[in-house]
Amino acid sequence: MAFRSLLVFLDGDARCDARSHLAARFAAAHDSHLLGIAPTGALELSGGFAAASHRADEAAASRADAVHRAGERVDRFVACCKLLGVASMEAHVHEGEKAQVLLHHAHCADLTVIGQADPASASHREEKRFVEQVLLANPRPTLVVPHAGRFDVVGERVVVAWDDSHGCARAVADALPLLRQAQAVHLRLWRRIDEGEEHPLRERMQAVSRWLMRQGVSADVEVATTDANIGEAILREALATGADLVVMGSYGHSRWTERLLGGATRTALVRSPVPLLMSH
Repeated sequence: MAFRSLLVFLDGDARCDARSHLAARFAAAHDSHLLGIAPTGALELSGGFAAASHRADEAAASRADAVHRAGERVDRFVACCKLLGVASMEAHVHEGEKAQVLLHHAHCADLTVIGQADPASASHREEKRFVEQVLLANPRPTLVVPHAGRFDVVGERVVVAWDDSHGCARAVADALPLLRQAQAVHLRLWRRIDEGEEHPLRERMQAVSRWLMRQGVSADVEVATTDANIGEAILREALATGADLVVMGSYGHSRWTERLLGGATRTALVRSPVPLLMSH
């Protein structure tokens, strides 16, 4: 298994170029085909025009502007890929709602690269909703790139945040091409102080470690105790180990479930300083 095809979301936010650079470097390093998709977004028209002809003119102008701006993002992406030596790439403008367009292409990609919602952005709520839509509906793994920071390398030092969930098991399996090449893999499980005995958890983690070894991955294993939010504990571990990637499921332990996404997932999505590889 390898990442033979990568999909990257090309939107109009300030981090689009940084995300393109990360995806291009990743594709070049893994000899992957890279596809950049620039959706126009759904066109929103005001309802204040009295005449239908005026509304038609506004629609045509809005469409042309959206297509033009998406085309500029595609051009920058193509230039980036050429500069970084991506051997196989393509990029397209697609009209339509962002999540719907991206997810359509994600079905045929080994990894989808999107950006973390920026809390300082005026469109933060919309960005956050987009990220959640992609994570919950993407049948393939998603790489979420932080809204700040530089990421020249992804996957050399990895924290695997294990919680025994379906999503976590899927994420680790999806991340195997990276884990096999990583310099260090830190397999971690966190338990709350008021939870049950630790010994069964250690036995379970050793079983996970043995499975990883059979897959060609050597990991150091720890069951940690915390009285903090599990998501915060994951991010502290990433900083303490110098990790450049966190692998985790997009559903938390049922005890901390908040609506559809788990509490640990939500914390990581909002605050992670390193890229997240997530599956569900």
